[in-house]
Amino acid sequence: MHDLPELRVPLSYRPDVQSALRALGVAPRPTTQPRLVYSFLRALYTFEIRERKARRRELERFFGPQPLADYERQIEELRSKYFLLRVPLRQWVE
Repeated sequence: MHDLPELRVPLSYRPDVQSALRALGVAPRPTTQPRLVYSFLRALYTFEIRERKARRRELERFFGPQPLADYERQIEELRSKYFLLRVPLRQWVE
C-alpha cells in the first residue's frame, strides 16, 4: 500500500491531501517525501490513541467501569481525522 519509491523533488501534493494535512497542523514542503509525512501522521495517530486509552484507564481507576460506546466513538473520530493513513502514498502526489 505504501511502497512509494523516493520521488524527485519538488513534489506537488494533491490539493485535497494538502487540505487534510493542514487540518492536522502538518505543512510539508515540496522537498518533503510522502513517506516521511506518513510516518509523522502515524506517530500523531498513535499518540492520540494512547492518550485516549490512558484517559479511559484513569477514569476507570477512579469511577469504575466506563461505557465502551464513548471510547469507541472517540476512536472512530480519530480514524476519520487521520483518514490519510488509509490512502496509498501514490495518491498523495500529482
